[in-house]
Amino acid sequence: MAQVDKRLLTVLARSQHQGFLGPGDLLTHVEHARAHAQTAQPELGQRWCDLGTGGGVPGLVMALEQPGVQFVLLDRSQSRIDFLNTAISDLDIGDRVTLALGDAAELAHRPEHRHAYDGVVSRAFGPPAAVAECSVGLLCPGGRLVVSEPPDSNDQRWPAEALAQLGLHFVRHTSTTPAFAVMERQSQPGAAYPRTWKQIRKRPLF
Repeated sequence: MAQVDKRLLTVLARSQHQGFLGPGDLLTHVEHARAHAQTAQPELGQRWCDLGTGGGVPGLVMALEQPGVQFVLLDRSQSRIDFLNTAISDLDIGDRVTLALGDAAELAHRPEHRHAYDGVVSRAFGPPAAVAECSVGLLCPGGRLVVSEPPDSNDQRWPAEALAQLGLHFVRHTSTTPAFAVMERQSQPGAAYPRTWKQIRKRPLF
C-alpha cells in the first residue's frame, strides 16, 4: 500500500467515531477510495462531484491525492457538512474542495450544479436508479459516473433502456475488488430529470 497521509487517517477516524463512515479498518477505506479514483481517472482541470459523500469517502481521499482536480462534496446532512468543513481545513485542501448542502435531486437543477461536472463518484448514495437519475442532472456531456458496486453485481443492475431514457450509456463493470460500474452521459436528459426525491423513491425508473 502506498503511504497514507497521517492527517487523513486522523480525519477518517473522527468521521468513523461520529458515525459518518462505516466500520472497518481505515486503511481499507482509503484503498477503496483509491480504487475508485483509479477507475474514475479524473483529469487535471476537471471538476468532479462526490454524490452523497457522507464521511468524505471517496471525495476527501481523491481530493487530497489529486491536487489538480476540483471536487464538490455533496450531502444533505448539516452535521456531515459541518464535519467535512473542518476536515477540509485540517487537510489543507480548501483550494480545490467545496461543499454542497442539500437534496441532490434539487441541487441538480440549480445553475451552479446543472450539467457542471466532468464526473460523479458515488459509494453509498442509494439504489442504482436513484444514483443514475440524480447524477445525470450533474454530468456534462461525455461526463462519467463511477459507482461502487457490491461483490455480486452484474449488468442487470443498470438496464440499458432505462439508462438511455436518462441519456446514460453503461460502459463497463470492473473485474476488480472492490468493483465499480462506469457509465457515460451520451445525450441530453429531459429537463425534468432528476425528478423530486419523493418521486424517485416512489416510482424508480428501474
